[in-house]
Amino acid sequence: MSDEGFTSPLTFIGCGSAFHTALGNNGGYFYHNQELGMFDCGSATFERLLRFRVLENVERITVMLTHTHPDHIGSLGDFIFYSYIKMAPAFKAKLCIKAPRTLLMHAKDLLMRMGVEEGQAIWQSLEEDSAFGPYNVTAFPAEHAPHLECYSYECVHQAKNEHFYYSGDAKNIPQPVLNRMNEDFYQMVYQDTSFLDYPGNVHLSLSKLEDLIPTAKRHAICCMHLDETFPTNEVKEKGFQVATDYQVKEVARG
Repeated sequence: MSDEGFTSPLTFIGCGSAFHTALGNNGGYFYHNQELGMFDCGSATFERLLRFRVLENVERITVMLTHTHPDHIGSLGDFIFYSYIKMAPAFKAKLCIKAPRTLLMHAKDLLMRMGVEEGQAIWQSLEEDSAFGPYNVTAFPAEHAPHLECYSYECVHQAKNEHFYYSGDAKNIPQPVLNRMNEDFYQMVYQDTSFLDYPGNVHLSLSKLEDLIPTAKRHAICCMHLDETFPTNEVKEKGFQVATDYQVKEVARG
């Protein structure tokens, strides 16, 4: 499939690792008919959503969860409260949280222990409904922290013939996804990429990504979840894209 004329379907509210606070917590989002669709909602994300005016003209929100580390779920409770109380109509659930069923129930338990109540958010498993805005979503188990349930997602927009893959946090790429990449199925692959490479790393290292992806295919790989020493210019010279090029810019206030 050709990527000619294709632009990134995702903008990033942040594209940093847990400790790269300058870039913000990693998370891509899109708009569709007054709906905001976004992956995760890390500890710094809610503040950035307001500061960058991402919520203007938004009536509904869907948050697709990859896992429950704080840099991916840490301010989701704040976002639920805000959407329920401050977004019109007040005191009506407008934020839908989606994930495979077991991860969804685990996240719901965590958030209710923080004070989120029934009726303040909508909880919907992917097994119940695989729609994510205009996309149909397939979940892949992701190898990340061994004690957590983690997922990556393939998103397919049939009407536009638009396909992308979002790794979440993952130390490898599933073989079915690699096969589709080799067939040019995806216009964009958003991949967790760490400059650090050491035994036990729970993120995919840049050196391993280079081994996996031939030069001719790298234009469709967008590195995200960047650590503090990530060599952005060097990575672009190697043929990859970097999520900083798709990160939201602060809107000047009049």
